[in-house]
Amino acid sequence: MKRNVKGFMALAIAGGLAISGLGGIPSVEASDGKTVINFYYWDEGQKEGMDELISMFETSQDEIVVESTIVPWGEYWTKLKTALPTGTGPDVFWMNMYAPDYMNAGLLLDLTDNLNEAGVDMSKYPEAVSEMYTQDGKIYGVPKDYDGMALYYNKAIFDEMGVEYPTADWTWDDLLEKAQALTNESHYGFIARPDGNSGYQNFIYENGGSLVDADGMPTVNGKEVTEALQFEHDLMYEYKVAPTGTELLEFAPDDMFISGQAAMITSGSWSIQTYVEALGSDCQIAELPMKVKKGATTHGLAYSVAANSSNKEAAMKFVEFAATKEAQEVTAKAAIPAYEGTSEQWLELYPDQDVQILLDSVAYASPNPYYAKNHSETAQIFTDTISAMWVDENADIQAMLDEAQEKMLETVNKE
Repeated sequence: MKRNVKGFMALAIAGGLAISGLGGIPSVEASDGKTVINFYYWDEGQKEGMDELISMFETSQDEIVVESTIVPWGEYWTKLKTALPTGTGPDVFWMNMYAPDYMNAGLLLDLTDNLNEAGVDMSKYPEAVSEMYTQDGKIYGVPKDYDGMALYYNKAIFDEMGVEYPTADWTWDDLLEKAQALTNESHYGFIARPDGNSGYQNFIYENGGSLVDADGMPTVNGKEVTEALQFEHDLMYEYKVAPTGTELLEFAPDDMFISGQAAMITSGSWSIQTYVEALGSDCQIAELPMKVKKGATTHGLAYSVAANSSNKEAAMKFVEFAATKEAQEVTAKAAIPAYEGTSEQWLELYPDQDVQILLDSVAYASPNPYYAKNHSETAQIFTDTISAMWVDENADIQAMLDEAQEKMLETVNKE
């Protein structure tokens, strides 16, 4: 696939980003002669696990020191976009759903040969997550963790309203029925999130639909996609069992759920800590409702290496270590580790919730859609379409999707 580093830099510059002021930490050599590699990640909540990982790695050898930097989410991608092309970014960093843009721009190091030589068994990671960081048979990221998806519900509201809890085989019809029974002046029955992996994508997959074909081309106006989005739109505007898109602009979905303003919400494993802290044992988990099949979105983070790192060998040693079972076990306090058989510690954190549901969802999950070219720009068109759809009570779902499909095809084919 054609790589376009100049185009990537131009995009960053066009967005008003100042390259000179946002660079990463230059590669240096420690005073004791050890190689220093720089490692970026964004989640303060995972600092304990990352510190332990770094300590384990530095104890395992005496040639490499890792200096970590927590870059807030709001700044993280700006820093990478501007620093990596200029060679001033980190050596190792977390990567996520934006990987296609970085792979296409040639900014990620091909890890394939090094991982093979180190004996890293990629079959130990969820296939759907590994695929996110693989292009043309080459591996550009080692999975760190992954997300499971489920429906969370407030048990206290169900009990108050005398509604039976969701079952493993429940359907969209059951969801609607329960949402109607749970809705009153104090709370909605459900929240239809205008978010991709935590919201509408799950309904699309449950209906047998997809937003992209095998060649990375958009398929957003298919019958299954239209039906799924129409169902969620109807929950808001026809049945009035979910807050409208306008309400969700004022009150964040998660805040509405944990404050008792809604009885049910779809979300990923990353939300459980927040939900349980707020609701305690009243926070419970159910499988996502089915339409034509079980469906869910999965996503996961990876460790990647900068293609122009001046310390590639040292950076690869750190990533190879981070790929081991013992290294991944230390991340289980804050996320589901990607390595097979390392999730027990995470499961034990939530004895009052059936968190196994989150793990099991990966078996029937699909990854986030990745478009063949101009991924971020193409995906943004669909995001904007959903945003407009959610706030428009009279939205013509099919017409909006037809228009989005046309624009997305033009963008994905743009050189």
